[in-house]
Amino acid sequence: MSKIIVAGDSIAYGKWDSKGGWVARLRNYIDENYNIGKGGNFQVYNLGIPGEIVPRLSERFEKELEMRLPENEKTNKKNLVIFAVGINDSCPNNWLGLKQTPENEFKFSFENMINSARKYNCKMVVIGLTPVNSEKSKGLLFSDNEVKKYDRYLSEICRSNQIPKLELFDDLYSINFSNLLVDAVHPNDKGHEIMFEKIKEYLTSQKLFEYLIVE
Repeated sequence: MSKIIVAGDSIAYGKWDSKGGWVARLRNYIDENYNIGKGGNFQVYNLGIPGEIVPRLSERFEKELEMRLPENEKTNKKNLVIFAVGINDSCPNNWLGLKQTPENEFKFSFENMINSARKYNCKMVVIGLTPVNSEKSKGLLFSDNEVKKYDRYLSEICRSNQIPKLELFDDLYSINFSNLLVDAVHPNDKGHEIMFEKIKEYLTSQKLFEYLIVE
């Protein structure tokens, strides 16, 4: 049995997508291509919480792993953690912490999550941050410049820990992704479909679906 654990925020949660977001689409893809009628047993867990910030996710993350990877599965190296978080941390007045997460706290908390995932022998992938639409922010101070800054923090963390990262910002910015946002940050159905396709292609390119197949 292989498990994919997506630790993230409201975009991972699937807010405003009629099909449940890119994580739900990923689960459906896995069911259709590896599970149903194929003999596979992939399990996808969506741990996305709207408004989530990295320090708070870090506080609960190891407990989340403990509940899904019991003691007898700790040595199973067929599990994957996908981190999809950080956009709320970039907002100077995000509604959960009411302030931008300081760089040192952001990096320290993310490193803690990486250490926890390693303790459970999980492979890891980080999903890069996505463009925002400040004109639809309704009082929240989201901006592309701040998002890009925190996306660079993620890149630094990934480089120092040798963790693969899917770079999304520039690619999505080039196709006017902000026009596919329902509000300041959340994609509509088409936006989630685009994210799903890019994430699926990246996981495929990294041979992670092949890796997760239990022989």
